[in-house]
Amino acid sequence: MLLHLQKHQINRQLRQQSTRAMTMIELLVVITIIMVLTGVMIPTIRYQNRNRALREAERQLNAFIGSAQARAQQLGRPVGIWIERVNDGDPMVSANHSVSVYLAEVPLPYSGNLRNSFVKITSAGVLTFHLPIITRYDSNTGLPIYAYDTILHNINNHLIKRGDSFKIQFNYRGPYYDAVRNGNNYQLRNNQRHGRLPTANLGSSSGIPYQIHRLPKKSFSPPLNLPAGTVIDLSVSGTMAGGYEFRTTNTSNRRPVIIMFNPSDGVATVWSNGIPNPPMGWIHLLVGRQNQVSPTNLWLDEETEKGNVMDMNNRWVSIDHRTGSIVSENVDSIARFIAGSSNSSASDKIAAARQLVRSGTGSEGN
Repeated sequence: MLLHLQKHQINRQLRQQSTRAMTMIELLVVITIIMVLTGVMIPTIRYQNRNRALREAERQLNAFIGSAQARAQQLGRPVGIWIERVNDGDPMVSANHSVSVYLAEVPLPYSGNLRNSFVKITSAGVLTFHLPIITRYDSNTGLPIYAYDTILHNINNHLIKRGDSFKIQFNYRGPYYDAVRNGNNYQLRNNQRHGRLPTANLGSSSGIPYQIHRLPKKSFSPPLNLPAGTVIDLSVSGTMAGGYEFRTTNTSNRRPVIIMFNPSDGVATVWSNGIPNPPMGWIHLLVGRQNQVSPTNLWLDEETEKGNVMDMNNRWVSIDHRTGSIVSENVDSIARFIAGSSNSSASDKIAAARQLVRSGTGSEGN
């Protein structure tokens, strides 16, 4: 009997101990430990998520460029990427970064509204486009006067808009010449890179056949929208070792940066500020953070603020202008370069930031 009572008391004590609640002090200690661990982990998780967004933006941009190159091969004519400038917020900041990238395609060449259409060229390089339709004969010379092209010489013509640049080839062969529409007139640019114009037909009544290659157009296919918080920072993007010609100081300038790829390989043309130029070197796009776009202070490097080109976690996406191959690499340290150089230009500093790509430490280099 005595043993039974002792066993009963022991069992009751065990039940009491097992059901006893935590004291308030013990609970506060546990909560404090959880809060400390959370406070330590949140910055780390946030940092990892930010870098993950950058890596994802870089990956998506690489894939989008690759799809443009594949599209050019499929169509057999240039296709590229259309980097749209942002159009809200601070004018200077928004004009110098992009969060959306579109496919860009070159429309089919235009050779006139009718077959056997032609162009006349004045000695000043002014172009007039005509149809093979005689409207009357000159009373003095007896030469026929031909009708103007009803599309190109229409005030509301949307084929080539006012201010648009284009390329023109004469007689379907030879070089392409740079031209521009100024108001209602068409004018060859003075800085021609391809030698003399076809002077045999300057001012003649017969004119010469032509073929116009127009501006690339933004495709209607869905664009690439970069992950939230990530951007292409155009204020430090450009061509060659230290070029940053995609930057603009004109807040009203919202013209896109357009990079066109040849159907075979390599880059065909780079459009910046509405002007087409053949690529003279690699093309470098900086994938960074939206809150670090600083076009008025590129070298901002403080504890609380940092420009994109000063952040070594940001990434270059670089395109070989000869082959079209794409290379990605981290931004290199400008601070180390500045410390070793007493007199360096902006181009020198940006070239230093691209050193990892240029030195070939990525998958390739230039």
